[in-house]
Amino acid sequence: MATGDYFYRLLGEPAAEWRRTELPLGPPQARRIFALLLLHAGKPVSRDKIIDELWGDTPPRSAKTQVHGLISGLRRALRSPCGRHPILTKGASYVLDAEPGETDACHFTELTAKGRELLAAQRFRDAEERFGEALALWRGPVLAGVPVAPEVVAHWDDLRFAAVEDRTEAALGLGEHDRLVPGLRDVLAISPFRERACSQLMTALTRAGRGTEALDVYRKWRRRLIDELGTEPSPSLRALHEEILREGPGVTARKYKSCWENTVPAQLPPGIPDFVGREALVTQLLAALAPDPGHSTPTVLLLTGPGGIGKTSLSVQLGRRIAHAYPDGTLYSSLRGTTSEPRSPEVVLGGFLRAFGMPSDGLPSEVDELSALFRSLVHDRRVLIVLDDAADEPQLRPLLPAGPGCAVVVTSRFSLGGLEQGRSVSIDVLSPTDAATLLTRLMPPGALEGDSTAAQQVLSYCGGLPLALRIVGSRVERTGWELADVAKELSVERKRLDWLRAGDLAVRGSVSLGYRQLEPDRQRLFRGIGLLPSAVFPAWAAAAAVDGDLGATQKALEDLRDRHMVQPAGRCGGMPRYRMHNLLRAFASEEAATEPDRATAIERVLGGWLSLAEKAANRLPRSILRPGPGPGHATRTQVDGANTLVAEPMLWFQTELSALEAAVSHAADAGLGELAWEIAVVMASYFDHRGLYPEWWRCHRRALGAARTAGCERGEAALLRGIGQVHLYWDDYEDATATLTQSYRISERIGDPAGMARALTGLCVVSRATGQLGKSRALAEQALQIFTAVGDLLGMVHLYTSHAVASAELGCLAEAEAALDKAWRLCTELDDPHRMALVLRRQGQLELRRRHPKRAMSCLRQALEILELLNDELCAAQVRLDIGRTYTMLGERQSATQVLIDASSQFASTGNRSSVAACEQLLGTLAS
Repeated sequence: MATGDYFYRLLGEPAAEWRRTELPLGPPQARRIFALLLLHAGKPVSRDKIIDELWGDTPPRSAKTQVHGLISGLRRALRSPCGRHPILTKGASYVLDAEPGETDACHFTELTAKGRELLAAQRFRDAEERFGEALALWRGPVLAGVPVAPEVVAHWDDLRFAAVEDRTEAALGLGEHDRLVPGLRDVLAISPFRERACSQLMTALTRAGRGTEALDVYRKWRRRLIDELGTEPSPSLRALHEEILREGPGVTARKYKSCWENTVPAQLPPGIPDFVGREALVTQLLAALAPDPGHSTPTVLLLTGPGGIGKTSLSVQLGRRIAHAYPDGTLYSSLRGTTSEPRSPEVVLGGFLRAFGMPSDGLPSEVDELSALFRSLVHDRRVLIVLDDAADEPQLRPLLPAGPGCAVVVTSRFSLGGLEQGRSVSIDVLSPTDAATLLTRLMPPGALEGDSTAAQQVLSYCGGLPLALRIVGSRVERTGWELADVAKELSVERKRLDWLRAGDLAVRGSVSLGYRQLEPDRQRLFRGIGLLPSAVFPAWAAAAAVDGDLGATQKALEDLRDRHMVQPAGRCGGMPRYRMHNLLRAFASEEAATEPDRATAIERVLGGWLSLAEKAANRLPRSILRPGPGPGHATRTQVDGANTLVAEPMLWFQTELSALEAAVSHAADAGLGELAWEIAVVMASYFDHRGLYPEWWRCHRRALGAARTAGCERGEAALLRGIGQVHLYWDDYEDATATLTQSYRISERIGDPAGMARALTGLCVVSRATGQLGKSRALAEQALQIFTAVGDLLGMVHLYTSHAVASAELGCLAEAEAALDKAWRLCTELDDPHRMALVLRRQGQLELRRRHPKRAMSCLRQALEILELLNDELCAAQVRLDIGRTYTMLGERQSATQVLIDASSQFASTGNRSSVAACEQLLGTLAS
């Protein structure tokens, strides 16, 4: 990489190397001086500027002397064996005498410039490689660990993100759309206002056949831009959005030359040069992986063990040593099973198929079809597949080939005992001899021989774990620590996990040791966290798990945070939230399995989720889908500061949605059917408000089984009504009819008239949507009678409105007007602005039927204003559709087109096919 003997790094921690050996830079102040000189490499930096950098406005009297001493120390540290001094003195200034090819920053600039030349020439593969090489130079934030001016950091961050976007542009040119999506989402998560990344994500999703997701990205990005910066997207991004809506040629999936070629994939990552040990196991596994003509099924090896044990290194080593026996290709994928978002089988299979040259355009979307296509493709081939970090059996099954000529190596932290095929091999720690050999290779020459006692202590503390040994070797090489200092650091058990840190990997033995060091109340809290439904949790949930005081629990959580047993996960409603790593949580759950009050603690936690969800839902627009609690309703747990927590109910639901869904599953698994259905049903208001139909369906289906198992018929009926409503939104009228009818019958059997009326309300909508207007009116009248009898004003408003719609469609406009008048009076009595907006919308539709477009527009604009204030985007989209119709009647084509495009985008993002079709039909009429 370097053109000379010296090489200087600023893309990460500042570093200086002599012939690839890192040189010690000395104390922090010396490192700051070096960083300043490196930023201005080849140019003089005055002594005054250095003093200002070190001490600001209050330098000591000895500042010049100290700078002189620090510079002298740096010169000694950087002096080459040949006697070269790279730091020169020029008057009262100093210069880092670095040639252009001696800095990583220069290499980065040259590589990105070359990449852009190749990109302009449409040499996409070569361009992507150059940008990849440039980005590989980054080892962390620029000059990490050294105070740097914010504008310097911002400048280099911009250059890095620009390189990422350029590499993405090259990959788009290759047609590699699906694989770009996760990385682009990560870029926007870090730097949310990068419009080019947003545009690339929208393009990648659309070309991959995921246009609805692309439209949702635009909608959310635009909303954030407006909310936080008060501005609209640029004309180019708006143009891209419109092109996606009309499926223009710029975003339509198409074939790419790179995908036409029948390629032989070679995806294995580089092997580790210092791989040592496990000779007997490697020999055994290589023999198992060797092709055998007598096999009728593929060979599947499952390498299982804890994090940091070396499973990935072993799998790559095996793959590289046996690859010659599989001439038709080697495939590799990290399944990210230990992250919060494991890779789906669909994404992995799509990548594998494209690796064999199949174009994205021809790939099916369903996982079963993708799996069948993949099995067919490799059936008569000899292909080796390495699947790293598997989450579970369902993730793996679609990825396994059926052809006897293939072999699969899987690594996982889980046993995968439910997998129908495969030989499980448990990976153990390194033997003392192998551990010493590995550490010797990782350390500077002679380091272990120089202090054998310290070496033995370090080996003992690392316990034969390859990850721990690699961390020791890396830190010694990077910082120049003496082995005795490392041994001293590791000798303090409570600091050992701090020192031996490596991203999100954890060492089970160290976790256990840390747990035993906790005070009894902290141990109880640690076990209590293992009872929570989600790995991300608010402080109140941990307090509920141990039935403790919130203030004391928060203090204890901070203690656990200091020990790296939990990590901060932001705040919601002013209360801190935490995250526990999955391995830590697994350990906590095991420890909690024998808790005497385990069942009570789980019910107490879930009762808290239910109580908060109800308080939050009470602040949302009222919904007839939500029944009151039944006679055997679940116990609510009162949460300290509940009103503050849910003061912004939409934000609270958004933040805690995953935890609430997990709470439903947790309740179902614990046999708490009442809690499962009540939590699920109270979430319906939020699901409905935000149009989260897949989440709604999934959550209600999960609770439905629990309610049925527990014999909670009232809950079963309520859940069926919610599922029926989702089917209605998806225009699945047959399924909607079946579930709503079933709900009605259950409510009738248990004597729940309000439940019967709610089911009839849904059936009324089905009848109207399928053109059975007479039946719709009859059902509405039947439901209205029940709601009137039980005094349910909200239900009466809904039914009067529904009756009005059906009457209007039958041409009974006076009857529709009367029904809307009754609905409006009840809305006023209820003081329900959301329902008022919906009645105004129906009044606007009625005025349209009367051919009074100006009156209609007045009603509809009032409705839209209310709904926008309530942040009800879905109902607002329905009103915009009506406004589009009104503009059309008024002959204002341009205004109609714009409002219909906005409405269609919202409908598309939620899967509301009939409304999208209505928008497109009107847009087609306007364009003709």
